[in-house]
Amino acid sequence: MKIVTFEVATPLGPVKRIGVLIDGHQDGRIADLTSSYAAYLEQETDEPTPVELAQLRTPPDMIGWLRGAHKSREAAEKAVHFIRRRLELGPSPVGTDGTKLVYLAGEVRLLSPIPRPRTLRDFSTYAEHMSRSDRQKEKKPHWYTHPPYYKGNVDNIVGPGDPIPYPYYTKKLDLELEVGVIVGKKGSDLSVEEARDCIAGYTILIDPSCRDGYEREPFGQTKRKDFCTALGPCIVTRDEIDENNLKVKITVDGEVWFEGNTGARRSFMPEHLLAYLSDNETIFPGDVVGTGTLSLSCSMDHHRWIKTGQTAVFEVEGIGRMTHTVVPGRHIVDHVSGMKGLIERPASLQAKGSAD
Repeated sequence: MKIVTFEVATPLGPVKRIGVLIDGHQDGRIADLTSSYAAYLEQETDEPTPVELAQLRTPPDMIGWLRGAHKSREAAEKAVHFIRRRLELGPSPVGTDGTKLVYLAGEVRLLSPIPRPRTLRDFSTYAEHMSRSDRQKEKKPHWYTHPPYYKGNVDNIVGPGDPIPYPYYTKKLDLELEVGVIVGKKGSDLSVEEARDCIAGYTILIDPSCRDGYEREPFGQTKRKDFCTALGPCIVTRDEIDENNLKVKITVDGEVWFEGNTGARRSFMPEHLLAYLSDNETIFPGDVVGTGTLSLSCSMDHHRWIKTGQTAVFEVEGIGRMTHTVVPGRHIVDHVSGMKGLIERPASLQAKGSAD
C-alpha cells in the first residue's frame, strides 16, 4: 500500500488529507482515506457513527494514522477494497452526502507524506559513500560498530515537486539520495527483531548538504543541513518492497548522473538503526530515519554539482520519484558569512574565510 499526504483546494483554502494511491503510482488516482473509510462504514456496515469512527481509525494526518498501527492499516485496506470495487462498477464513487472520495493526480498537490516528522535522524551506512570524494577519509573504527547519525530540522521539510533552495552561504550544494524509514510503532531498548516490527514503511529522502563550512560548524551539521530535507512521494508499507534491492537513479536536466541499487554494501540495515536509536531512548510513530547516502549518489563522489535553475529527478524503484528544481535561497540578512562577536579574536589567530 502506498500512502500519501495531499493538499486539496476548498472554498475555505487548501486542506491537508491523507490518501492511498489506487493505481499504485503517484500519477494515478488518489482515494481520500478518511472519507473512503467513512463511506465504507456507512454503506456496507451497520456502524452507527461512521464519520466519527473514520476520524479515529483513519485520521486525516499521517502521524495520527501511524499511531493507529494495525487498526489503521486494517481500516485502510477495507477502504481501498471498497473504492476499487466501486470503481469497477462505474463512475467515481462519492460518499452518501456527496463527499468526493477519489481525486485525479492533477487535482491535488502531493506533500511530504509526513509534513512535519516527530524527529528526523539521518545515518551514514553505505561503504562507498565519500570514497571518491576530495575529502576522502578512511572509515573510522567505530563506523563499523556504531552507526553515526545527525539530527535534522523537522520544520524545513519539503515534498515532491517543491523547489530546493540554494543557500547563499555555500558554493557546493549536494543533493544526497537516501531511503527514509518511517517508524510506525513505539518502542524502547529493542532487539533488532523487535525493531524490525516497528518499521511502518519507506519513502525517498533527499538530504541537501552544503559541502563547505566545516570549520565554521565544529559542533554539528547545522546551517549546512538544516535549511531543507525532502521526503516523498509516498510511504510504501514494509510488506510491499524489498528495501535491500531497489534500483535507483538520479537525472539532472535529463542527463543521468547516477544509477545504483539500495543493496550496495553497507554496515547496517534499517532494523539495526532503529534498535540502536531505541537504546536508552524511545522511538515513536512518525519518526523518520535516513539510511544514509546511497553508494556514490552524491556530488562529493561523482563530482558533478547542481546549479541554480537545474531540475533533478530522484527515482527509487517501488517508491516513486521526486522532482526538484533548485532555486536561489533567501538572502535577507547575512549572519552566516560572519558576525562581529563580543570578544575580539586574538591577533595570534590567523583570520580564516567563513566557508573554511
